Amino acid sequence: MSDLRRRTLLGAGLLAGAGVLSACGSSTDSVCLEGEQEVETGGALTIPFVGADPHLRDTPQLGLLGLAVSPDGTRIAAHEWWHRRALSESETAGTTIWDTTTGEIIARFDDTMTGAIAWHPQDELIATASERSIHLTRPDGEVLWTLGGHQESGSFRSRVIRDLAFRPDGQQLASLSTDGTVRLWSLAEGTCRTDPVLRVRSGTPMALAYGQDGSQIAVAVDGQGIEIWNARTGDRVSTPEDCSRNAVGTARDARGRFLLGIGEESTLQHVDPDSGCSAGSDSGISVPEFLAVGPDGQIAVTGGSSTDVELWDPELEGSESISLPREVPGLGAPGELGRTAWGPDGTLYAIARWWGVLAWDGQEWAPMEMP
Repeated sequence: MSDLRRRTLLGAGLLAGAGVLSACGSSTDSVCLEGEQEVETGGALTIPFVGADPHLRDTPQLGLLGLAVSPDGTRIAAHEWWHRRALSESETAGTTIWDTTTGEIIARFDDTMTGAIAWHPQDELIATASERSIHLTRPDGEVLWTLGGHQESGSFRSRVIRDLAFRPDGQQLASLSTDGTVRLWSLAEGTCRTDPVLRVRSGTPMALAYGQDGSQIAVAVDGQGIEIWNARTGDRVSTPEDCSRNAVGTARDARGRFLLGIGEESTLQHVDPDSGCSAGSDSGISVPEFLAVGPDGQIAVTGGSSTDVELWDPELEGSESISLPREVPGLGAPGELGRTAWGPDGTLYAIARWWGVLAWDGQEWAPMEMP
């Protein structure tokens, strides 16, 4: 980000007013706060960490929901899980950035974030999520804004911010939580203000994707199917017909259509907002929740407890499976795969439960440095 752009962002925050930004948007339960701040969540039950519980060692080394590649492909970000610092296995917990050429760590933010990650399309910001809040951070780690409004877990229900996405022009951020909402945040002209909150009718929102021109947002809802929303007004546009109801993943494909991953049937579908869903293509991934589209239109699918990545052609007419090695000396077994992300050069990155970030160059997997 240029110095001028940075001053514009910071200056706009100061001019908006002291404390909570009073002119920050139309939704009373969403907030933009300048800098790194705590957000109010409404009295949910939390259980403090009281010691090095050995069961924490069953937790993934990196958060499986967060992975994002910089627009130029030189860096990749993921979240180091908080328990590693609690167990004195690491000095930091939270957002970590690697050099994609060397596989070495180049930045560690120690922000305790564990949810989704999105990289701004102009490389100006990184959006990182915890269970209930979001940081808008410069790539050097400076937090410009804290976004709040999503509910945290209560005594009987677990909630998490599962997905983040910037609009293609970078002027809006969308955040999806299993609390039943998708919250929109306007970043136009260096300001931060809240846009409308999208509330799903029923079921659990699992993933989101912007349409090609940024005017629509597709939301995959487990128990409902897919809903298409107007990204500017916050109105529900349609619920396409012929789509399976157990939607767990979505993405925009190379032709501007939406893709849909169906959990119960283990299938993939194309979605046209006007004509509905295509017939399903059977997937070998039992819960195809993480869908990523490469620069050539190839589709990577992961999810559930699978240790495989499934690669599909753009029309979902054929696929191949890429398996992780069962065990590597010094690394052990990889565990299941989480989210995947493509670099602009066609390199595929993935998170494995125990191995951390991996790179697939079309021939073999290469683990990156562990925090």
